[in-house]
Amino acid sequence: MQPHTAADLDFAQEVRQNLLAMPGLTRIPQCRRFTVLYSAGSAADTVFFLESGLVKIVKKGDENKEVLLSLIRPGEIFGEDALLSVGVRTTSAEVLQEASIVIVPKDIFRRFCAERSEVWRMLAEMLARREQELQQKIELLLLRDVEQRILIYLAELAEAVGVPAENGCLSVQFSQGEIASLVGATRETTSSILNSLARRELVELGRRKMLVSAPSRLREVANSPRVKGATP
Repeated sequence: MQPHTAADLDFAQEVRQNLLAMPGLTRIPQCRRFTVLYSAGSAADTVFFLESGLVKIVKKGDENKEVLLSLIRPGEIFGEDALLSVGVRTTSAEVLQEASIVIVPKDIFRRFCAERSEVWRMLAEMLARREQELQQKIELLLLRDVEQRILIYLAELAEAVGVPAENGCLSVQFSQGEIASLVGATRETTSSILNSLARRELVELGRRKMLVSAPSRLREVANSPRVKGATP
């Protein structure tokens, strides 16, 4: 997960100025945390735009296990599988931080794109970035141990969605369970490693948040030949 690029910001501005002015949209100004916006198997007939907050896209398996595929930040669309001919969703979307959301019927979104050829290019670039991030996640799951994955994701989250906190730290406002889902590990293993990182003063743990003072330091430790105390 990388910070928004200039192209991302241009796309968000185009959506806000033109798409959101079109009739027939549904606005949810305050969407509470844990709200499920759609689930796998539901009809894929709308596209969503996130004005504020944070949304997670997950794939759920047996015994309610889930893998977090991507995080949607303000200024991004999601639910773009509605633009394909699949008919139903293959993933689920859930509000991670209280959000303001606009729901766009897919025919309106298609008309918006058809009227502005540059929007298709912007959309393609955004989807290509998400595909790249998914490939990077797969590589992390296959090639890195759990501690390295936690360090790398905490660094990226701190830079992308970190909230300035005391002593110049960045607050990553995620629970340990959500971090576990993100890195593809059990909650128990994730908790044990986070406590180890806290003892080594690489992170500071709080209630539903972690404080990171230097994302570059986390990457340095993650990329060292062998991370002390790493868990396969």
